[in-house]
Amino acid sequence: MRVIALLVGLLAVSACGGGGGGGGSVSAPAPVPPTAPTALSYPSPQAFTVGTTIATVTPTVSGPVTSWSVSPGLPAGLTLNAASGQISGTPSAVTGAASYTVTAQNGGGATSFALSITVNRATVARLEPATRTTLGVGQSISVFQVLEEGGSPYPRYIDAALVTWSSSAPARASINGNGVVTAVSEGSTTVTAQYQSFTTSLAVEVSGSFVARTVAVAGQGTRRYSIYVPPFPAGSTPRAAMISMHGGGGSALIQASTSQLAKFAQEQQFYAVFLEGTGVIQTFNAGACCGSAQAQNIDDVQYVRSVIDDIQANFNVNPARIFATGFSNGSMMSHRLACALSDRIAGIAAIGGGSGQFDRSRTPYYSCNPARPIPVLQVHGTNDRNYPIAGGVGVDGISSTDFYPVDATLADWIARNNVTSTAAVERVTPTTTCSRYATPADPGRPSAPVTLCRVDPPDVYDAANQVVFGGGHSWPGGVRSPGTSSDVPVTDFNANAYLWGFLNP
Repeated sequence: MRVIALLVGLLAVSACGGGGGGGGSVSAPAPVPPTAPTALSYPSPQAFTVGTTIATVTPTVSGPVTSWSVSPGLPAGLTLNAASGQISGTPSAVTGAASYTVTAQNGGGATSFALSITVNRATVARLEPATRTTLGVGQSISVFQVLEEGGSPYPRYIDAALVTWSSSAPARASINGNGVVTAVSEGSTTVTAQYQSFTTSLAVEVSGSFVARTVAVAGQGTRRYSIYVPPFPAGSTPRAAMISMHGGGGSALIQASTSQLAKFAQEQQFYAVFLEGTGVIQTFNAGACCGSAQAQNIDDVQYVRSVIDDIQANFNVNPARIFATGFSNGSMMSHRLACALSDRIAGIAAIGGGSGQFDRSRTPYYSCNPARPIPVLQVHGTNDRNYPIAGGVGVDGISSTDFYPVDATLADWIARNNVTSTAAVERVTPTTTCSRYATPADPGRPSAPVTLCRVDPPDVYDAANQVVFGGGHSWPGGVRSPGTSSDVPVTDFNANAYLWGFLNP
């Protein structure tokens, strides 16, 4: 009976398809797709420097990733690891800020992240003056170590005390710990500045002499000035002389340094005469400005007349080729000299300061009746915040003078010099346009040219430190003044070369 029952059970199972014979089959379940990656991110934005290997940039992401890609391609020198999504390498070209879409994906989908990358130029070091300069024996100038750092909008002027300074021939020119070079004897030397890993050098030629002199001025006692005397060839004919006046708070040495006029005088073989103002903060009485000289009504015209007498008596100066130039307050003073000493000077070049005959309200401070038309050159920066080109009180600097507009200064000289208001305009450099007014208004009377050079660079201004990097209140093509808030000159326009060509057509 048990055997029969077992057989019946087996037959029942077989009938239900439990055997392996010719019945139907059950399918395996379909594979479940992976979850797409999510929450991809990179530290962003990223700023790198040409030539510097970057620290590997690693992504964060949720979920498994089987491959990575980026579009557009990363900046030259950088690579994306297709297995890990890490970015590494050494950038080899400057690249402006741009967005790079990195995508992480697997079989279930993809996620992306827009990574911002900028590649800046490498940090470079330089000196001001840039490569070479000329000093007279007894002259001193300040030298600056400057870093131009990739990504920074402003160059960085290094504290001179942090720089190691040396001179290859200190018997020719020495340099102290504050970066001040002093010419000792004629010859050449190389000044070297070492800051961190940066080494820069400046060729210094000591040629001629920088002579400190005193002169008696009626009603003022003894006044000082300095004269740079180049090494003229024996038997030279009388030479031109350029009188140069510093800005408010400056000095003869500072004016010589910032203008680089001694170097230019050595090249062109003329005397450069650097005047000294009066007062604890030295200024000249230019009329509407400046300081104690103006407040005490110092007769700086008489001072200049006495200096001219002294250089004519003691040096081989051509009296028909005595010129005047100046910066800021000294520039304003050159306009006053053109009014009062046109019988003694042959022309002026005013840098960074208009006429002080009036203030912006046209309050008169002196009369202007030149004995003859006199060539006048005005050079002024459109981004000058100490003496605004449109006139008014500067937002930088310590002067509270309501300055006379530069255009009004030019209009006055155009009228005095008997020329029309039609200018020949010349684009001298990318930053500078010069307008020359030289057509006689009345051909029957004497005339003299008037020129305005507008220095109009990009306005790179550090408002926190009140410094303009390129133009502003500075001597174009010169060297920055030692003050920490001093503006940095443009380098593409050389005021010395232009004014010399203007005054010596």
